[in-house]
Amino acid sequence: MGIRILAFSDIHGDRVLIARLKDNVSASRASIDVAVCCGDITPAHGNTIDAARMIGDLGIRTLVVPGNFEMPNDMRMACKELNWTDLHGKYIEVKGYVFAGCGGGNVSPFSTPYELREDQFDELLSKLKGINKDGRLVLLTHCPPYGVVDEPKQGMHVGSNAIAGYVIQEKPLAQFCGHIHEQGGKEGTLAGTRVINIARNIRIVELP
Repeated sequence: MGIRILAFSDIHGDRVLIARLKDNVSASRASIDVAVCCGDITPAHGNTIDAARMIGDLGIRTLVVPGNFEMPNDMRMACKELNWTDLHGKYIEVKGYVFAGCGGGNVSPFSTPYELREDQFDELLSKLKGINKDGRLVLLTHCPPYGVVDEPKQGMHVGSNAIAGYVIQEKPLAQFCGHIHEQGGKEGTLAGTRVINIARNIRIVELP
């Protein structure tokens, strides 16, 4: 059967990327089953609601988690206004696949608005355990798992150990993430899970 997913992340209010996103949706809407956003729609020092309104209602089911540049409550408000689905610490079923979400960035030297310690990631992810239905779990996070598509420069891994632990234990079919712009468009694998970094990217991905 399979599923076609339009994935994007780290738009940061960029009008060129937003235009490209809308072009992709217009060209492919009939064949896309769901859209997923891995956070950071908001520019630095920008407003989440304003950034969300620039993207708008895409006309297809859109699942989102907050990045490190938007607080969860602001993203929830955007979801309510724009007919998106807030997946932060939650899961839902779409076309026989279980989509689960955990947003936020990990602790960094930059003190961005929404950063989580590893134990806070663990607490959120604990709500998402044991939900892998028939091997069709798809995980959305903002932060990559430690060791996979998480290098801002070669040899410097900055992903989350808690997220990596969840992937190893729960074995999602795929994980979408963003956050590390330098890894946008790259893929890796972790314990058999396909890990796709879509930072600064708009991409259509087919899963079996």
